[in-house]
Amino acid sequence: MSTTSKQPNFLFLFPDQWRWDWLACAGYDIPVKTPNIDKLAARGMRFTQCRTNSPVCAPARAALATGMRYQNCGVPGNGFNLDTTRDTFFKHLRNSGYRVAASGKTDLQKHGKWKGLDGWTTAMGQLGFTQAVNQAGKHDAVNAGTQSPVDPYMNHLHQHGLAQVHADDYHRRGKILREGAIGPDLKIDATPSPFDSDHHTDDFCGRAARKFLQDWAVSEPWHLWVNFPGPHEPYDPTVAQLAVYDGVDFPLPVQPGPVDNDHQAIRRAYAAMITGIDDWVGKLVAEIERRGEMENTYIIFTSDHGEMLGDHGRWNKAIANEPSVHVPLVVAGPGIEAGTQCDALVELIDLAATITELAQLQVPEEWEARSIRKQLLEDPKATHRDIQISALKDWKLIFDGQYKLVVTQEQPDQLYDLIADENECTNLAEQLPDVVAKLKARLEKEYA
Repeated sequence: MSTTSKQPNFLFLFPDQWRWDWLACAGYDIPVKTPNIDKLAARGMRFTQCRTNSPVCAPARAALATGMRYQNCGVPGNGFNLDTTRDTFFKHLRNSGYRVAASGKTDLQKHGKWKGLDGWTTAMGQLGFTQAVNQAGKHDAVNAGTQSPVDPYMNHLHQHGLAQVHADDYHRRGKILREGAIGPDLKIDATPSPFDSDHHTDDFCGRAARKFLQDWAVSEPWHLWVNFPGPHEPYDPTVAQLAVYDGVDFPLPVQPGPVDNDHQAIRRAYAAMITGIDDWVGKLVAEIERRGEMENTYIIFTSDHGEMLGDHGRWNKAIANEPSVHVPLVVAGPGIEAGTQCDALVELIDLAATITELAQLQVPEEWEARSIRKQLLEDPKATHRDIQISALKDWKLIFDGQYKLVVTQEQPDQLYDLIADENECTNLAEQLPDVVAKLKARLEKEYA
């Protein structure tokens, strides 16, 4: 199968902190409602083995943008900006005639809190965008923009006299969940937002994306990157979103920590944010249908990283466990056989090469990203990578499809058989030293 001769459009749906197993179509015993993403999976292909190259917002997004793994993307942590002189797949699209737009939390310029009151700065243009309504993240927007707005979302709240209401709600929730958060006093608030959909941050992002689609002429190709700030904590869905899960029980965390959090309340709130974003997936797809462009548009859904959600007593992300690094991936569009599943090992950066190739452009040889076009359009059972790599600061992991090795600077090696032990409860490093040695050697080769 092949695509049409006209360059296709791309709707790239990119929520923040969405773990791989929290999709109804993923088949896990989790009563989360994602009907619109499920429809995309039914129309296209769902990938079961996609992992981020680094489970923190800014490094993951920089790696994706540049098509380079963590160690080469130039952003070692959330306190850094992506150098605007770096090559990005956004630049390749723009230079070939695409409209390249973004809404929501891009986090490509994470260190600088200023995003522009309309969401546009010179840096966004330098990174390859032609338009943007670039929001600050859920923490940054409040902490930097309560007194004076630094991004379009807080500007919106200021204009409606709601900025302090938002700040008060944020701060009353107490201790902020830092990366990989754990602690004896870590009590988590999961009460709903004081705002309805008129003022909630994910709805603001969705409306900005829809307006791009409503305003653009159909005559030129476009790539729209929609960066929903949720379901990143704080766990603050609207009252209406939370009502969908009233009385619904979720599986409890794997090996939860000692703090007696209300895990059902937290998981209902996380699910409610997910369903709220799923609603926007449906609205944006409807807008593409209205434009008559479904036959020439690829729709990609994934996330920058996952969420521990209390598993192993941990919250947030930034650690090497599966809930932190394993992300969902669904792709629908021309030439993709409906209702297919692909179990190939895919890294998040591979989407940079995939979009570039599907846009009928040359993928730079120096990129570490590898296109999954073959799996999408020819053979979903084709081998893609034989290993995956993810890293952050003092740890690295390598996964070969069965064994996952985590190497840290100051802790013992961890080896898990993810086929037999998906929840990573049994460290096999001492029992299988030959497997550890083999994976370590390959890891060193990848970092050479």
